[in-house]
Amino acid sequence: MQGRLLPKFKDQYQSHPLGYWQKEYDIASKLFLKNIEFIFDLYLYNENPIYSNLEEVINIQKKTGIKTSSICADFFMNAPIQSANREEKIIFQKILSRLIINLSKLGGSDIVIPFVDNSKLKTKIDREKVIEFLNSFEEICSDNNINLSLETDLEPENFRDFIDKFDNDFITINYDSGNSASLGYSIFEELNILGNKITNIHIKDRLLNGFSVELGKGNANLKFLKKFIIENNYNGVITFQAYRDTEGISIFKKQYQYFLDLKI
Repeated sequence: MQGRLLPKFKDQYQSHPLGYWQKEYDIASKLFLKNIEFIFDLYLYNENPIYSNLEEVINIQKKTGIKTSSICADFFMNAPIQSANREEKIIFQKILSRLIINLSKLGGSDIVIPFVDNSKLKTKIDREKVIEFLNSFEEICSDNNINLSLETDLEPENFRDFIDKFDNDFITINYDSGNSASLGYSIFEELNILGNKITNIHIKDRLLNGFSVELGKGNANLKFLKKFIIENNYNGVITFQAYRDTEGISIFKKQYQYFLDLKI
């Protein structure tokens, strides 16, 4: 996840590191990583290179060999789709369309759209508004081979029911192991119900009803998640959205090695 290998931007836990994001691609290359999930948030979004200066991202990919596999569109947490008026929807359509086209040019596959916290789906009407909005992207998603990978805090059966109501085959699921653990959901039930629609995984650990902690110190069943990835020949995006401290790189390396060494 972008920012995890760098000092925090404006002391934010997760935010696009505006002005020094390029350094992370070099660091990721030295660590023999393959992908970065780019963050697109609301703050100064017009200055985010994934939106406004794609050529720079293309060049740094070529230089470092690190692929921009996906985008985490945190923009829509602070500007929820279901709360948008008519004018805002037009703006959101323009933004999401550009992100789809740009990610395709970078060779990526998934745009994660979070419906949690400030953007959580509270009512049936909320869900209907999101379905209507995202269905309209079916053609552009198909033309560019980009998934809109949704993250929610819905219980697994309700989440599956929500996903199955879309007419857009490029609406898929982002599975966040930490957030699910914090909600007390069963990973066995979730992966059984949602597994074949998951195209993007966030590896994270959290305490039940609590905050993010280092991998292995919370309630996420990371062994079963790793088993699912291996035994199902999962070929979607995997992003370490693990716990971070002020600086980033040392705690990342520790947790990355923990997951690689995890016996299933």
